[in-house]
Amino acid sequence: MSKNVLVTGSSGLIGGIILKYNSDNNLFGLDIVPSEYPNHEISDISDSKKLADIFSKNNIDVVVHLAGKTSVAGTWDNLIGNNFDGTANVFEASKNSEVKKVIFASSNHAVGLFENDDPYKQIISGNYQDIKNYELIKSNCEIRPDSLYGVSKAFGENIGRYYYETFGIKVACLRIGSVRPVDTPVEGNSNRFFSTWCSHKDISGLIEACINSEKIGFNIFYGVSDNKWKIWDISNQKKILNFHPQSDAEIFRTE
Repeated sequence: MSKNVLVTGSSGLIGGIILKYNSDNNLFGLDIVPSEYPNHEISDISDSKKLADIFSKNNIDVVVHLAGKTSVAGTWDNLIGNNFDGTANVFEASKNSEVKKVIFASSNHAVGLFENDDPYKQIISGNYQDIKNYELIKSNCEIRPDSLYGVSKAFGENIGRYYYETFGIKVACLRIGSVRPVDTPVEGNSNRFFSTWCSHKDISGLIEACINSEKIGFNIFYGVSDNKWKIWDISNQKKILNFHPQSDAEIFRTE
């Protein structure tokens, strides 16, 4: 059964991917710049009144909240409007409009300091020779943001938990890895993407699975492909979402 889905930040990379791979949901876009969504409004998520109007008139069932600043170098002043105040506005508008589910685009940077630890440090650097069995980073691990941007994503996860437990809104937080405009993990001499890459089909499939799943309460999922050298645990996706990513960065390995 199709749902009315509002995609904030619809003009961004992942917003475009959702539109490309959407199966049968009714998509509504919101961004500060134009997008190709047939139902699209120009607005900033900091405008709470406009946000409420968009929710109400379109009878939104599910929100995919992608809007926000994405730079790990972002300052507090740069992030507060969209990533803090704007995210709070989206959850409040969802509550007031009786939205059933919010899918929040969190980030691997909410737990990015794990990459300072072995063996994750070696894996990210491409030093695999001494790596055998290692424990994947779970979705219920400690919050270890590596930047103020990571802090803002941890905030989004926590406000999502609050709105789930207090108001009953189902919330899926996606700690997204590396979704790239060119849909490969290859970039110069960098090895990190061979661990963190998420293909376009896998991120769209994960989001659609979250939209459709009836088993979500408050859950955190890692948005990463099934890469040989991934460092994040994706085992909860099959049980809760009936989804498992299909791509593996290793098919792009040339040496």
